[in-house]
Amino acid sequence: MDLKILFSQRLRDARQQKGFTQEKLSQITGINQNVISKYEQGVILPGADNIQKLIIALEITADYLLLPHASLKEVPQVKDPDLYKNYFVLETLGDREKESALFLLNSLIAQQKLKELVNSLEGKDKSKGKVKNSISQEIR
Repeated sequence: MDLKILFSQRLRDARQQKGFTQEKLSQITGINQNVISKYEQGVILPGADNIQKLIIALEITADYLLLPHASLKEVPQVKDPDLYKNYFVLETLGDREKESALFLLNSLIAQQKLKELVNSLEGKDKSKGKVKNSISQEIR
């Protein structure tokens, strides 16, 4: 697929998914609305500076805009810089190491969800407080 066509389709899709008009994207990025329109029509491609502005505003990666195999669903939306950096390290691990990392992450997530459940139950029924306090202490 031609890069201009790919870029134009992906930019339009990402903008619409965010609920932005071309005018709104122009206001956020500082890129002229007519230029954004030309990007989406496949007339021109942006330079690196404008690609950076677009991916920041749309919270996507340059990969999504430029690479045919990239998917918007695959773009990690990680705010913490350390977690974001480690995401890419995890991608390079072998299958066994990835499996171990996923097991650990799933365990931590399950523990967090259980804590949240216990915390939500603590305020609902005071008559079962002793049982809930016992469970809560074991989890923490």
